[in-house]
Amino acid sequence: MSREQRRESGEEWYRYALTLEASQEGFWDWDLATGRLWGSNRWQSITGVDEPCTRLETWMERVHPFDKPRLEADLRAIRAGKCSKLRNEHRIRHRNGQWRWVLAHGVAAQDGGGRVTRVAGSLTDMTECRTADALTGLPNRIFFLDYLEHRMDRGRQRGDWDFAVLAVALDRFDRVNEVLGASGGDRLLMETAMRMQAMLPEGSIAARLNGAEFLVCLESVQNDAEAVEFAAQTAGAVGEPFVWRGHRMTPQLAIGIARAEATYAHPEDLMSDAESALAHARRGEPSGVVCYSRGMREQALERLELEADLERAIRQGELTMFYQPEVDLRTGRIIGFEALVRWKHARRGLLPPAEFIPLAEETGLILPLGDWGMAEACRQLVEWRTRGHAELKSARMSVNLSARQFERPDLVERVRQVLDQTGLNDGALRLEVTESSLIADAAAAAKTMRELGALGVGLHMDDFGVGYSSLHYLQRFPFDTLKIDRSFVRGVVHDRESRQIVRSILDLAKSFGMDVVAEGIEDAEQLRELQSMGCPCGQGYYFARPMDPGAISELVAARGFTHEAIPLPV
Repeated sequence: MSREQRRESGEEWYRYALTLEASQEGFWDWDLATGRLWGSNRWQSITGVDEPCTRLETWMERVHPFDKPRLEADLRAIRAGKCSKLRNEHRIRHRNGQWRWVLAHGVAAQDGGGRVTRVAGSLTDMTECRTADALTGLPNRIFFLDYLEHRMDRGRQRGDWDFAVLAVALDRFDRVNEVLGASGGDRLLMETAMRMQAMLPEGSIAARLNGAEFLVCLESVQNDAEAVEFAAQTAGAVGEPFVWRGHRMTPQLAIGIARAEATYAHPEDLMSDAESALAHARRGEPSGVVCYSRGMREQALERLELEADLERAIRQGELTMFYQPEVDLRTGRIIGFEALVRWKHARRGLLPPAEFIPLAEETGLILPLGDWGMAEACRQLVEWRTRGHAELKSARMSVNLSARQFERPDLVERVRQVLDQTGLNDGALRLEVTESSLIADAAAAAKTMRELGALGVGLHMDDFGVGYSSLHYLQRFPFDTLKIDRSFVRGVVHDRESRQIVRSILDLAKSFGMDVVAEGIEDAEQLRELQSMGCPCGQGYYFARPMDPGAISELVAARGFTHEAIPLPV
C-alpha cells in the first residue's frame, strides 16, 4: 500500500471513529469463537457496563426477566444461522438501578463455510420515547410501573413505605372534547399536567396513564389525611378556570388513593387499588377523593362483570320497561306515565335502576340503553292506544334523559327518528332532564331544548329544588313542567321547611305558567297537604308502584281512567 493509500485509509478510519463517538447508537461486536463481547463507549453508557470488553452473560444478566427469554431465543436463532439479522426491544437494568428500554439491532457474519462466526450491531436507548407521553411530556404507564417497582424494592430494603399512589381523572372529559374539539381537549390535558407537576412535593412524580387519567407517586405520606389534603390541593389547583378560544370551563378531578405498605407484592396491585378507589370517587363522592379500603378491588371486579352483563343485556333484549302512572290530583284521572327501565338479570333477578344506571352512565352504555328505552316507551303507548284504550288517547309518556344523552350532538335527530318510527307525533312525549345536564354548556342546552320543543316534545325539569335551581334557569330554558323532588314531598306534612319549599315551587311554577308534578307521594296525609296547596299533579306508591305493560293494560281495562280507579280522599 502506498503512502497516499495509507494516509487516505487512516483518514477514513479517523472519520469512522469520530462518527462512532458522535453517534447516539451504542455499537457492539460479539465474537462467537471466544465468547467475548466488545461495546463502544455509548454502549457502556446505555447498558451501565463499566468495561468495553466483557462477555455476553454480562449483558444478559441485566435484561429484565420478562424480556430475557425472547432475546435469548433471537440470539440462538441468529447464531444457528436460522436468520441473518437481529431486532429485539427489551428492558435492561442500568447500574443506577433504573430500567431502560433499548432496541438491539445485529447482523451475522459468516466464514467461507457458511458458519456464523460473529454478530455485530447497535443498541439504541428507547427509554424516552417508550416512557414519555408525547402530548404532556409526563412519564407514561410503562415508566411509572418501572419506577414504582424500584420504589417498592427500596421500601422492602429500608422499611420505607411512606408513599402513596394516586389515580387521577379529569371528569367528563369526553364532553370537553365535544365542546372544545380535540385540540381544546389536548390543551386541557397539557394544562392539567403542568398544574399537577407544580403541586408535586420533592421526590414525587406524575405520569399520564391514558386518555384523561394520570398517576402520581406521592412521597412523604404518613397517613390517609395527608394524602387527602394533597389531593384536595391538587384538585383546587387544576380546578382553576380554563379558557380555550372563548370557551370558559372549570376542570374537575376525581382522585383515588392507595397508600403503600409491605403487603403489596407487585406494583400493579398498588396501582389497581388506587384505580379502584378512583372508580368510587367517580361515582359521586362529594369531595371527589376516595382512599382505598378493603373490598374495593372485589367490588371493581364485580362492576367489570356487571358491565359485560349489561352490554350483553342491551344487545340481547334482556331489559324491560315499567310504567308508573302520573295522576291529576284534582280529579284522580291518570294523565300519563313515567317510563322506568328494569333489568331482568339472569342470576340476580329483577334489578332496579339504581343498581345499573350509574354504571351505564360511567361506561357510556347509557347511550344505547337510552335510545332503546325512549323507542320502547313510545312504542308501548302507541300499542296501548291501538288496543282500543280510548282513555290513553290524551295520555303522555315521560322518559328520563341522562346528562350524557342530553349532551350528545345528535339528540334532536334521534328523537325525531323515534317519533317517526313509532308514529307518536301528537306531542305525547315528555323528556325529563335534571338540572346538572344544563350546567356544562348552557347555550347549547337552550338550543337543544328549543329544537325539541319545535318537535312538540315536552320538557320536565326533574328533581327540582335539590340542585342549582334558580330563576335564571327557569327564565332561560323552555321547561313546561317542574317535578318536585320526593325529599320535599316526604317532609311536606311534618317539616315546616319542606312545606315552605313546596309552596314556593308551586308559586314559582304558577308565575311562569308551568305545570307541576310532585314525586314520591306515599300516603294520604301527603296527598291531602299537596291538594290543599293546589299542587296539580303527582305520582308515587300511594297511587301505584311502577308496573309492567300487562299490569297497566289490566288497570285501564278493569277500572278505566277516572278517579274511581285511583282512590282519592275527600
